[in-house]
Amino acid sequence: MAQLDVFSEEWCKLWKDMLNENAVFAKYNKGWEGDLAGVVQADPDNNFPEEQYLYLHFHDGSAIDVKMITKEEAQKCKFIMTGPYMRWYQVAKGDLDAVKAMMQGKLKLKGNLPYVVKYVKGVQESIKTMQGIDTNFPNE
Repeated sequence: MAQLDVFSEEWCKLWKDMLNENAVFAKYNKGWEGDLAGVVQADPDNNFPEEQYLYLHFHDGSAIDVKMITKEEAQKCKFIMTGPYMRWYQVAKGDLDAVKAMMQGKLKLKGNLPYVVKYVKGVQESIKTMQGIDTNFPNE
């Protein structure tokens, strides 16, 4: 399979499909209810000129949706995680744990942190799954 551009429609669909085929993700996200917006702040120096909004909707061990949304839609999500592009890139490459990044203030979470921590293994598995996508990042 060819490399997919990060946040493209095809990339989002593949991540959703991979999550729904992942028994470990399903196990550790059993009981999760709600959606999350990932706000990826612009970083022109790393070829990421505009802020973008990633939408993840999980329900009881399944990925209902993974897609890009508008800023207005992102503001309505149960959880909103915000950070500069390079922090997200570090998470995507496995150089930074997303939950640790939230606790250290490297990614800002709006929402119930203890709820997210309860599902930490599910969060980590969703990122591990995403790392299995052959991804083209704009700064590489």
